[in-house]
Amino acid sequence: MSTAIKRGFISDAIANAASELNVEEDDAFMYWFYSILFDADLDELPDDELVDGAGERQIDIFKIEVDDSNQSVHIRLIQVKNTQGFSANTVSLMKTGLEFVFLSKQSVYQANPNAKLVEKIENARQLIRQYGNNSVSVSCYFVTLGDEADIAEEAQANKGNILREFSDSGVFASFDFHFIGVNELDRINNQRRNRARQIIADIPIVYDANRPSIVEFDTGGVRSVLCTVKGRDLAQLAQIEPRDAIFDANVRGNLGLGGQVNKSIYETATNNQKSDSFWYMNNGVTMVCESLSMVRDPDAPSVRVEKVQIINGCQTTSSLRSAFEDGELQDNVKVQVKIYESNDFNFISNVVIATNNQNTIGSRDLHANDEIQQLIQRKISEDFGLFYERKRGEAKSAGVHKSKVIDLEKAGQAYLAIFKNQPTVSRAQKYKVYSPEFYNDIYGKAQPWQLAVSHEIYKFAEIRGRRAYRELEPDNPSRNILNYGVFHICRILWWVLVNELSVDPRNDTTAMAIARQENDLLENAYNRANSILSEVVNQNNENLINLNNYFKKAQSQQNINQYLQSQLDQAVEG
Repeated sequence: MSTAIKRGFISDAIANAASELNVEEDDAFMYWFYSILFDADLDELPDDELVDGAGERQIDIFKIEVDDSNQSVHIRLIQVKNTQGFSANTVSLMKTGLEFVFLSKQSVYQANPNAKLVEKIENARQLIRQYGNNSVSVSCYFVTLGDEADIAEEAQANKGNILREFSDSGVFASFDFHFIGVNELDRINNQRRNRARQIIADIPIVYDANRPSIVEFDTGGVRSVLCTVKGRDLAQLAQIEPRDAIFDANVRGNLGLGGQVNKSIYETATNNQKSDSFWYMNNGVTMVCESLSMVRDPDAPSVRVEKVQIINGCQTTSSLRSAFEDGELQDNVKVQVKIYESNDFNFISNVVIATNNQNTIGSRDLHANDEIQQLIQRKISEDFGLFYERKRGEAKSAGVHKSKVIDLEKAGQAYLAIFKNQPTVSRAQKYKVYSPEFYNDIYGKAQPWQLAVSHEIYKFAEIRGRRAYRELEPDNPSRNILNYGVFHICRILWWVLVNELSVDPRNDTTAMAIARQENDLLENAYNRANSILSEVVNQNNENLINLNNYFKKAQSQQNINQYLQSQLDQAVEG
């Protein structure tokens, strides 16, 4: 499902590019790929580098970059096809094209009808003569909307033939060939989009040249520094815009000062009787970065970090930031800080899990940074303008009104009830949405719009249930049904929409309009669902006082399934 979501994002981007540039989508794909690979605007693909057309020899883009300072040349040859696979025949033809560029005689390539390709070949050969072939690097890209995990053996074999001829020979400084599909396209695009959120900072540290105040340690390919940072400097680090970008890799967002732990951090940092003990009373902050360097100047000691993230200590840092912005942070507050230099995603993930222990971490937190959760968040935002909250406290920190928030956990529970017909599991065993049994079936296979629609339907039914419990008399049969049977109501409500009100279950726009109460269908379906569930309860002689337990039993969803099937059978017979 993640591949399908990514392909959807990219297809949308290509369609938008086609509209903006007024070109066909095949051409728009080339322009879009160029823009994300080289961090350029859509219309910045130089005309002389676009060699697509008659005689192209399976080369759409021919880019040459010269670095005089290093006396080196980088040649990039790019083939872009708006297809969902990697044709083995295309790879074979690309090999022929490479041979044409680097091996054909001058009289042969000059006879090619593609004047721009001929010019590029001549430029490349001139540079090879000038700098020497061992100063030239060549990168080839075969770009499609395919899945890199599903490349045919023949295509891989043809790639191997290319590498044997052009890489293994050692003619060039380097030669590589890349299959670029939806996963790599999404990664490159995200890297470009998130560049504005990459934090580079010089963090002042507490340093005494006369006694050990810094610990440096290298092991397993990871360089680390343990040091002390003043609270105000940590607070200012967290103020760097975009706000909270420093916490992107954390499993939780800023939980604010509502929790007891964060209140305690704030109180200690602002109390002049306690603040001097902050270093001892706090677990400290853990950061990861792509590179770090120490500055041991006694007058201005610091550690320079590039692409830094706080992976543990979000609550400490954000609480210190709140105290600093309130003008209450004591100047003597100091914090233990560990900084790891690593690009290893698995290492970072393991450190995140192992070090987050001040505020309780649940299964939801451990899945918050899953790739599929990030994709769902992005898709729901782009399609509906709603905020899918992966991390606890994330929406509040971003200033999003609760009416715009889709909660990860509730969305999963509601989807399980509505689209998987298991309201009892949603009601009594919500932890199972994170279990191996259900997690991938819910978040990996659900369409993001289904999660959003399920959440909104649940929210509507849950509010109605609580209202019924407050306002209806204790002996009113609907009171406990609407309050305790919310997930069961949701399951039936969707059935009513599809089977009795003829709503297309595949139309995301219509479904969201209904779920967001843009017409009367949700109200009508809810009332009908209440009627059906009441009848199911009565037919099975359930004690209205003990309905809470009934809705926790599998029997309740079995009774509903049987009833709804009988309704369908009657409709067919009628």
